[in-house]
Parts: sequence; C-alpha cells; structure tokens
Amino acid sequence: MRAIAVMLFACFMLSGCLSAKMYVDPALPKVVKADVAPTAQPRPVQVLFEFRTKGNANARATAEIRPRVVAVAAESGLFSSVSSNNDASGTPGVLKLVIDNVAITDNAAAKGFGTGLTFGLVGSMVTDGYVATATYSHDGKVTEASVKHALHTTIGNKKGPEGLVAMEPQAAVHEVMDQITWNALKQLAEKKAFD
Repeated sequence: MRAIAVMLFACFMLSGCLSAKMYVDPALPKVVKADVAPTAQPRPVQVLFEFRTKGNANARATAEIRPRVVAVAAESGLFSSVSSNNDASGTPGVLKLVIDNVAITDNAAAKGFGTGLTFGLVGSMVTDGYVATATYSHDGKVTEASVKHALHTTIGNKKGPEGLVAMEPQAAVHEVMDQITWNALKQLAEKKAFD
C-alpha cells in the first residue's frame, strides 16, 4: 500500500500523469498558399472575426485568435491590403469568419473528473469540434463557405488517436485555427468570391 501511495504522490507532484496532449484531427485537408487560386485584381479587405464557445461569444479567445486569422488573410495574397478594425467604411470587401467550439465528446467534465480522481492513472480523451462560417461580401454580393475541424485531447494515461503526433496545447489550437482559415479562403476562392 505504501508503494502505491508513493507512486500516486510522485505522479501527482510531477504532473506527468495529468498532462494534456493534443492531436489535430487529420480529416480536414491541409491547405497552403499554393493551394488557393489567386485573384486577378486583389482588393482591400476588412477582416471581422469572432470565436464562440457553444454558440456564445468568447471575447478572450477572439482576441487571442484574431491576429492569426488576419495573418492568414494577409499571407494568402488574395487581398491588396488587410484591416481588422471595426470601421468598414470605404472598404470594398468584408471577410467575416465565425468559429464556434462545440463539444463532440459526451460527459467531458465527468471524464476529466474521473481522471483527476485517479491522478491520471485512468486517462481520458475528449474531442472538441469547430464549426466555422466564412462570408465574403463586396458590391452587394455575398459568398459563404463552411468548414468543420476537430481537436483531440488526452489527459493522464491515455493513448492518443492512432497515427497522430502529440502537440503542445497552444500549438495545436493555432494549427487548427490556421487550417480552418486557409480552408475557408480556398472555398471562397473556388466560388469566385474575390473576382
């Protein structure tokens, strides 16, 4: 009994048993600039972004992720200039991206509680889903695209999804947000939204 107690205490103190590992779901194609068809005459764009959690605005996440969305829009080459201020006056195009974090795993809180009670010896895995809607409007024309993505998180002594590489939480979240933005821009470009 003493050996088990020491092992549990060491596991808790080192927090290795309770560390979170994240895995980016491979279902969404990885898109890079070369995959997005260029536009003949890039226009300036205003980027509006909102992150939601289960349908509710999440100001903290919006503030953290907005610079990444703006950076992808700028890197895409689809626009002559990119602005993220809230004044749309005089801007020919408006790109609006809303990403909603929706739960996919049932009873995620209960699983996490169970993992905590066992100090990580009984691990768990939860999956967060992301549903994004992107709209681009200019000259009265509105084009819409939608993207879905997922992020798997293991806590404690739980193997990750087969064939996926564990990532640090912030890097995994950033990769998911970047991939959503790139895929949305690709879809809009394929629909000739920027022509």
